[in-house]
Amino acid sequence: MNYRTGKFNYELENRPELVIRTDSTQIEINPITKVEIYSSIKWESDCKYIMTYTKILNYPEGTSHMIGQKINVEIISTDSDGYIVHAKSPLIDNILGFVKVE
Repeated sequence: MNYRTGKFNYELENRPELVIRTDSTQIEINPITKVEIYSSIKWESDCKYIMTYTKILNYPEGTSHMIGQKINVEIISTDSDGYIVHAKSPLIDNILGFVKVE
């Protein structure tokens, strides 16, 4: 399964965002809040990439401090339905699961 591109959902029920990823960009769209987070992606290897926030729309607070923020992401496991990543930046350190929807 290709994890670089496609449409994905978070495994967590409290994370309804749809993640749309191309080889060099990612958009996260929350269908409830209408928040859209745009990021650029730079792949360092098949399992590691750096995601940089480029634009955030419809967020209820100011987001200028987030633009340019980099998140180091490493795919730590995969299966036929999706994958699990370790996402780390100065602000976060999370293990997140994703399911490929398309």
